[in-house]
Amino acid sequence: MPCACETTVDPKLIQQFIDTLGADTTATIPLLQAVQSQYGYLPRAAFDMIVQNTEITASQLYGVATFFAQFRLKPLGRHLIRVCHGTACHVRGADKVNTVVRHTLDMDEKDDTSANGGYTVEDVACVGCCSMAPVMVIDGEVHGEQTGTMAEKNLKKHAKDHGEYFGK
Repeated sequence: MPCACETTVDPKLIQQFIDTLGADTTATIPLLQAVQSQYGYLPRAAFDMIVQNTEITASQLYGVATFFAQFRLKPLGRHLIRVCHGTACHVRGADKVNTVVRHTLDMDEKDDTSANGGYTVEDVACVGCCSMAPVMVIDGEVHGEQTGTMAEKNLKKHAKDHGEYFGK
């Protein structure tokens, strides 16, 4: 479920990015990177300002933003969970960990952020802890050898420690 809140975008800052990085199509990726670096995702208002003030069309901008996994069209949650799906983690049950995490947060498979904006779940290719597979990382804290039960327990502990509530 998308966040109902939209970030206020500073038009002067977006114009500064354009002035510095360029207004032709070769500036598409650097402009998107600059905006995301500033806001944590790509707000619609920033998209509109870039399209209005450059030679980049809306379809070009959206095409690049949706092609590359580094770009986000929605804000991140307050906390980030990365579930490793590398070979070792996949073989040892990453899908089960992912399913339990999403169920605990009451998220559909298509959603990446919980309805209350508390958690964003990302599937990642590898976190580099193969000997601890399957691995889940919550706000940079690595949790290895996860089972579904352990993943739920670790998530609930994190939520309690950080004043989050997700209704389960």
